[in-house]
Amino acid sequence: MKLKDVPGVGAKLTERLIAHYGDEQAALGALLEGDVAGLLEMRGMSERQATALVQRARGASYGVSPAAFLTTEEAARIYEALMRLLAEEAHTDRARQKLSCLFPSSSREMIEENRRFAEEAMATAKTLQETDLGQCLSQLRPLRKGPGPRVRSRAVATNSAATFRALKARGIDRAVDLHLVESPRELRDLAQGYDLVTLIGRSIDSLDLLEVEEAEGEEDWYLIPEQVLHLYQENGVTIDAIIKATKILEGSKVATFEGLEGLAICMAKLAEEGDPEVQRLEKLMAEVEGRVEEAVAWANGELKTRMESCSVTLAGDDLLLALGKGDDLRDVFISRMGETFATVLKEARFRASTGLDLKGSERARLEEILYPEVRYPLEEDREALVRFVQELRKRAEAKRLRFHRDRAKELSGIWGEVEALHEYLLEFDVAYSLGSFALSRGLAMPAFVEDPSIGLLDGKNLFLEDPEPVSYSVGPTGLAEAVETTAILSGVNSGGKTALLDLLAQAAILAHMGLPVPARFCRLALFDSLYYFGKSRGTLGAGAFEATIRKFSALAGGERKLVLADELEAMTEPGASARIIASLLDELSRGGSVAIFVSHLAEEVARFAETAVRIDGIEARGLDEEYRLIVDRSPRYRHLARSTPELILERLARTSEVGERDFYGRLLSKFR
Repeated sequence: MKLKDVPGVGAKLTERLIAHYGDEQAALGALLEGDVAGLLEMRGMSERQATALVQRARGASYGVSPAAFLTTEEAARIYEALMRLLAEEAHTDRARQKLSCLFPSSSREMIEENRRFAEEAMATAKTLQETDLGQCLSQLRPLRKGPGPRVRSRAVATNSAATFRALKARGIDRAVDLHLVESPRELRDLAQGYDLVTLIGRSIDSLDLLEVEEAEGEEDWYLIPEQVLHLYQENGVTIDAIIKATKILEGSKVATFEGLEGLAICMAKLAEEGDPEVQRLEKLMAEVEGRVEEAVAWANGELKTRMESCSVTLAGDDLLLALGKGDDLRDVFISRMGETFATVLKEARFRASTGLDLKGSERARLEEILYPEVRYPLEEDREALVRFVQELRKRAEAKRLRFHRDRAKELSGIWGEVEALHEYLLEFDVAYSLGSFALSRGLAMPAFVEDPSIGLLDGKNLFLEDPEPVSYSVGPTGLAEAVETTAILSGVNSGGKTALLDLLAQAAILAHMGLPVPARFCRLALFDSLYYFGKSRGTLGAGAFEATIRKFSALAGGERKLVLADELEAMTEPGASARIIASLLDELSRGGSVAIFVSHLAEEVARFAETAVRIDGIEARGLDEEYRLIVDRSPRYRHLARSTPELILERLARTSEVGERDFYGRLLSKFR
């Protein structure tokens, strides 16, 4: 099979698919695997187009057309509604997209392949029924691989042009500043602009700068560990969901995974707050300037108070010294007031250091900032303060970098495992969503039989909120004594005739998709097509009537068909309608098809029919305490059920006002 064998794939689309996937076999394989997500990456491709393309490719591989089974608008409506229900159960876009590619067909091979998939899916979903797997899968998102914030405080430098080009080709310069340096002077100048410079290559003389480190590696985790960490942080929710989901699968013995514990440990480390020493240094940087300023302000206030309340008495020698040389007067005051200054300065240093987590030489550095000069007002050494903060920042950057490298080194080696687990779970959800859909709605796999027939026990219409179970059979299914292949369904208005047709259509469509059906048990033949004709909206004009009859002409073909029709008599006057319906049933019966027609003209149709047409009925048994119709939704075989105007009139007679009640009573008497 080649791309040209797929309907609708011409030369231009073939070229686009090959360009996108690399070669024709890869493109064809993607179509057959239902790679809707991959197709959506192609420019101008919508999800509807991608789904249709996958369906046509799969159909071509089995020799069928996706549109062949559903031959009427009503049949297509039922299919689309079923697919919406199935999509609601999907936990991921992958599952929704792939499940949307399923379609009904007459290919036994395709049906059997889908049945095997569905049966395994139901068994798996049943095993996992009491777990939170669905919630975990719902948190899976596409893995984002965008770059993290650019590193501004560091740079990478090399004195090798070849290394520089290689690093640039890897995109290192998009994450951190990258420089080519050729001399110690260039390196020193460069280092002044960063907290840290990582130097790659042979050593440069005078490499004794605090701001420069010799690189011990050239891997991304070493040069730009922030980018590796960002990759995991950006996908944190998804990775956590991966870990939880895979643990559930392992715990349920559905699957086993290598390296899962290592991934969990690494993610737990990533969630840690960081290196405590880095946190201490950052806190110290943030607080030291304010504490120094507060201490200086207190000291000046304290000195002013003490000076204002004291006096200095000069001895004769001091007075002569001051008169002889004015500059010595300061020395006199220092000798007399030095102890006061020293006491205040000591207290100021204590106040500045209180609450600051100082270690090692940091306390001495703080004392340098509050230098012991006797003067008023006291001032901190701003240059010393700036140098101290810069030193703290560089130390914090170096510590932070080591911490990040340790984490990034562990994580960089397991990203491939993350991608593999993510892909596994996305594919797993396709089957799990299908199995969950079947279990949540009580679906069961149908059995195919050779004879033209369809029947079900305890079927429940998926489109109703609280449906009553219905059992019904047409043809030799073995589920009922009646074996006729054509039937007219008569009975009460609002009794569920149309809902039963919908249920039969649901069962037929799902069965021909290879999926379970909404019934406790179901048997049906393999049909070539489904015709479902909804209710006609009033009598048709001549042109519309002719167009409708032309549609019915397709029923005369030799293929095995399932035909459902709802009150076709509305298309023209009753007498003509009965004759047309009878003729259609004769054609279908002779052609080996199965037909169920809802009609209020059952007796007239049976009179005109030339083949055996069974009449079944859905009948109301009466009114309940709230005057609602009591209806047995499962049809009675070979029973003509009348419409129920009598019961409706009885309800009106009981519930209406006196005047109206008499009127309804007189009408009711005509039925008795």
